[in-house]
Amino acid sequence: MSPESLFNQCLEELKFLLKEKDYSRLSRRMMDLTVEFELPKVCSDISSKAREDYQLVQNDAQAAEAIALIEQLAAQYINEIEQNKEQIIGSAHSYYEPGTIVFNGNGISKRYTSGGSPFYLQPVDIHLRIGELTGVVGENGNGKTTLLRVIAGELSSDSGTMDFPLLGVRSTNWYGIKNQIAFIPQRLSRWRGSLIDNLRFYASIHGITGEENEKQVNYILNRLGLNRYRNLKWSEISSGYRLRFELAKMLMWRPKLLILDEPLANLDINAQQLLLQDLKYIAKSIKHPLSIILSSQNLHEVESVSDNIIFIKRGQTLYSGSQKQFGTERLVNNFELAGKFTREELIKAVTSIPGIKVEDSGTVFMIACPVEFSAEEFLNTLLLNGMKISYFRDISLSTRKLFQKDF
Repeated sequence: MSPESLFNQCLEELKFLLKEKDYSRLSRRMMDLTVEFELPKVCSDISSKAREDYQLVQNDAQAAEAIALIEQLAAQYINEIEQNKEQIIGSAHSYYEPGTIVFNGNGISKRYTSGGSPFYLQPVDIHLRIGELTGVVGENGNGKTTLLRVIAGELSSDSGTMDFPLLGVRSTNWYGIKNQIAFIPQRLSRWRGSLIDNLRFYASIHGITGEENEKQVNYILNRLGLNRYRNLKWSEISSGYRLRFELAKMLMWRPKLLILDEPLANLDINAQQLLLQDLKYIAKSIKHPLSIILSSQNLHEVESVSDNIIFIKRGQTLYSGSQKQFGTERLVNNFELAGKFTREELIKAVTSIPGIKVEDSGTVFMIACPVEFSAEEFLNTLLLNGMKISYFRDISLSTRKLFQKDF
């Protein structure tokens, strides 16, 4: 995509977010684009102020005033970049071409014993590209963490080959590799002192010193919503903000590959959505795109932002590829369903559908029917038979159906 097309796309995104009154994303994207396009100081000041004002939106007493200020600042920001469009487009550039392979793994496997039981991560091929987010999904104890630790160099593989083409170092040089990739485990290490002092220190050991240190630390604190926690210690912040601190540390030095193990595990649903949005923005950065791979049991949420999905079940990779391509060559449609009826009553209501299968998973009914029979037709059949539905989801294009043995 040309710099002009990127600029126009980002401009339309800002206008859309302002129109939709999505002040959280609006303030974050304003800060992102200021860095992406190396915008002048006036844009930096406007976007920083808008982000600071957003923190007041959550305070009922100050919300109305804060919203008015954000809308005013956003309009001013949009006007500023529209007036300087040609200059901005001329300076736009990316350090890495999206789609460039950062990691190749072929036939990676690992055997070990856990809790007295043997486990085998069967051979898996995986390719990670700049600008893409890859989700590794499946139930606990199925090999997700093992795979990520092998990629991160925390575990050695028993077989297969690995290389990091973009890093410019040999695959055996783990010191050189780990200087360019970042791994955030599920269990975070405790730190001492204040959050801001730790972030300043982490920036300094990566060569960011003086005024630039203070500038980047303040930017990342504001961008990730950590400003009000800047002077707090480990014991004074929640697990969700501890994770955001780890992310802040990694973003200070812009790794080419970011690996996160179960980052959604201890977050509420709003925090999950916020983190996934930010990870997608980070991966697809215009100026500094990177590759992100994360593991999670939150299948639907991860699928919504991922370019690629790896589904692991009992150590076997059942799918590894494009999220959009999954299920496109299916022979059946799959649905999840719940309501005030028994399995027998449900089967009776859908007997007119040829070849249909109904399985009770314990919380929902899993349905498989011929691909010619759409979700709309299935729902119409249920409604015509007086079935009272409380939940329905079409999972025909989701790896969710791989959790079920026969579906």
